[in-house]
Amino acid sequence: MHYNEAHTEGSSLQRTPSRRAMLATLVSVCAGFLMASTAMAAPPKPAKPVATEIRIGAIVPESWPNAAQGQDIRNGMTLALKVWPGYPVPTLEVKDSACNPHRAALAAQSLIEAKADIVLGGWCVVGSVPVLLKNASVLFVSSNAERYAADGSVQFARLNANVADGIAARLRTEAGLRVTANSVCWIDFEPRVSDKYDAALCPVLSVDKARWYDVAPAYTAAFNKPFTISAARGYAAMEIALAYVTRLRAGAKPAAAWADAQNVNTVLGRLPARDAVAPAEAMQLVFGAKLPKLAPREAGAFDQMVKAKTCGCKPGATCAQNTWSTLPFVVEGIAGSCAQPVLTSSR
Repeated sequence: MHYNEAHTEGSSLQRTPSRRAMLATLVSVCAGFLMASTAMAAPPKPAKPVATEIRIGAIVPESWPNAAQGQDIRNGMTLALKVWPGYPVPTLEVKDSACNPHRAALAAQSLIEAKADIVLGGWCVVGSVPVLLKNASVLFVSSNAERYAADGSVQFARLNANVADGIAARLRTEAGLRVTANSVCWIDFEPRVSDKYDAALCPVLSVDKARWYDVAPAYTAAFNKPFTISAARGYAAMEIALAYVTRLRAGAKPAAAWADAQNVNTVLGRLPARDAVAPAEAMQLVFGAKLPKLAPREAGAFDQMVKAKTCGCKPGATCAQNTWSTLPFVVEGIAGSCAQPVLTSSR
């Protein structure tokens, strides 16, 4: 009988769930609802960071004509990357142009194929680089001293190309000076006027002195050499690129980020407006060691030019106003004072 009762009870357990089984089922169902509710209430996962991997290309005249200045350009870019607070730091890929238009074009094409997001260049040679990059939708920053026609690129130059040639021709015709506008001015304003010429006319860039003195100590500490205008050109171009990256990663659309980047203050100052008038100091006229003897008419024109271009026109100064006054150049070395050099006539 006991066996039958037990057997009957066992059969009943198989047919009707126990309290323990019912409780386990209830707990399982509640846990499922809780997980589903939590999943519905959880905030969406953050979107993948915008443009976390940026490739910056640079076309630099490293092998010719002056490897030291080419290295300064690279050092300037490298320092700007090192002191930039963002992370991860963009990848920098440098190509050598050797100051050759064909090699510069090949370098640009190589950077396009490497998927560079932005390219820095315009040192010593420009050639077809701006057009190639524009057609590939790659951003371009140039710290060349002469402005060239290239829509969409960022340029530090304050002077349109060929302006120097026109003024040099006038100096030759009216003042009798053998002036070159392109044979000694490359990358930097450090010309060495050969005996073939009396002077050189060199386009130059502006410098933000306060920023210069901020950056110079770090550059000297990092590379054990003085901060040069070549290094400043590399540094300033990289500042524009990094400003773009910063705004892009902050969520700005590419076009807005590019526009904002062009408003930053670099070691070379702010970018000039594309339609800005060239300032008086956009070029410097550098004389050689010895000037020629000039005919009276030429000597008179030279005297007028010097009086208009060597006076700093400070408050209270009397500066000559003549046909040379509006041309965008000053005489190197004495542009800040009214002291005039003396040129004797041949007669």
